[in-house]
Amino acid sequence: MDWEKIKTFIDEHKKYFFIGLACLMAVFFIELKKSGSNENLSDFDDENTEFLQSKKDNTDNLTGITNSKEIKTEEIAADKPKNVTCDISGAVNHQGVYTLKNGARLNELIAAAGGIKSNAQLKRVNRALILKDQDKIHIPYIGEKIKAEQVVESVSSNSSDPVSSEFNDKNSGQTTAGNKVNINTANLQQLQQLNGIGEKKAQQIIAYRQKSGQFKSIEELKQVSGIGEKTFVALKDQLEV
Repeated sequence: MDWEKIKTFIDEHKKYFFIGLACLMAVFFIELKKSGSNENLSDFDDENTEFLQSKKDNTDNLTGITNSKEIKTEEIAADKPKNVTCDISGAVNHQGVYTLKNGARLNELIAAAGGIKSNAQLKRVNRALILKDQDKIHIPYIGEKIKAEQVVESVSSNSSDPVSSEFNDKNSGQTTAGNKVNINTANLQQLQQLNGIGEKKAQQIIAYRQKSGQFKSIEELKQVSGIGEKTFVALKDQLEV
């Protein structure tokens, strides 16, 4: 092999040799860059897919929770009755069974029954009582002997009672639908529970009792200033000595 000729050839064409080498290197780096970009893009696509899937899972979970709450709310609403049906008797104009909206109060039931009679005993009747389905209500008459539990008979235990639960022994002076007021022992508050007796008249009764001694009969109450025949007739069935 003639090395002199080869060397002469390279010297004459070395410009083209370096150009070709530069082109090969350029092609090599371009391909290398493309390969790296594709790998990065693939990694990005994988991460993006995982993020979107996670977001979708969270959305599905929230939707499930919301739907569950809506179902529970609907179930509660379905369990709650829309109406209540109650029986009312006693001192009302039209005794009977009436259906009212759920949450109705005793006053609405009384109105549906045509209102109360003039001789109804409402002094401690709680007309704001919220009714329960199947309640049986009895509005007592003046002087009627009735126990507290007979005023409201409810299918639910421990139901609210529209009449005061203070049903003490009659000797205490406490007045109820079943017990009378002992005008010789009743205090100021107990006397004010009588029909037509306010604070002033109650004070006059006590003053008379302190001055003249105990009442001999309920008719003697008419001797108290401010208590005439009309007032006495309205409350005499509530009195005893």
